[in-house]
Amino acid sequence: MEAIAAVTGLPAATVFAYGRFARQAGVIGQSGRGRSAAEMNIGDAANLLMAIAGTAVTREAGAAVETFRNLKNGRFYDFQGAEFLTAGINFLAGYSVRPDTSPGTRGVRIPGNFGNFFEFLIKSTLTGQLADLFRHIPAAEIPNDLWAQWINEKDNPHRHKRMEDLIREGLITPHQPETLKFGEHISVEVRFNRLVPSVEIEFLRDWDGPQVMGVVTFGPDRGGKAKGAHRLQLTAGFTQHTLAAVALVVDNMASPSAVATLKPVDSLFARQFSAAKPSDRSAKDA
Repeated sequence: MEAIAAVTGLPAATVFAYGRFARQAGVIGQSGRGRSAAEMNIGDAANLLMAIAGTAVTREAGAAVETFRNLKNGRFYDFQGAEFLTAGINFLAGYSVRPDTSPGTRGVRIPGNFGNFFEFLIKSTLTGQLADLFRHIPAAEIPNDLWAQWINEKDNPHRHKRMEDLIREGLITPHQPETLKFGEHISVEVRFNRLVPSVEIEFLRDWDGPQVMGVVTFGPDRGGKAKGAHRLQLTAGFTQHTLAAVALVVDNMASPSAVATLKPVDSLFARQFSAAKPSDRSAKDA
């Protein structure tokens, strides 16, 4: 609870109120006090995050967890071709998902409920699976000084070219996997829609601006727009940094005060991106 308050900016009293009502509803551990108190596990942490994102009323924490945890109809959609589809399917394989290639199938089906998938997503920040998903997806940007030069040159043709063409012509170099940074070059955003209960998880990269590579959804096919695109939407969300901060504290790898600076989270991701790929390690061992 301290870690969530620290990384989200919510008042600690508010987070503890969510926790108290969630505990009373039986959706997070509640046995004992003091030294005999139950330690929160990933499931408890996922439930607390769902309560916070799922309702603005702390007293409704238990009901919000039940609603969002039990969302089904999970789908994975790729928007940028076979490259991200392959990487996404490899990532989902860690959740025992296999692509459904039945005729007429739209997206990749994700079995089970959102609660279990959310726990998998939180764990993936520790295991490196989330980082590995982005290893295979190029991210790039036009340096500010180069863009300023092109803008100042009235007839410069490069400023109208696609990023793919700039890279192919050697004008721009994609970021190397070991230099990638979550929140700067790539990002994961988990958004909860409160009025029409649904969840949307976007996987983004910097491609001369944020570009959505793929989306995982749970709930109605049209998500928060299920009752009409003109209807009011109230959403709350987290990024990969919140998920990793919670996972580090639950796993006793960092203290709440330490994750408040986000340094342990950034260090975790940096180690994951700089580490040799599993295939590279296997070849070296062989």
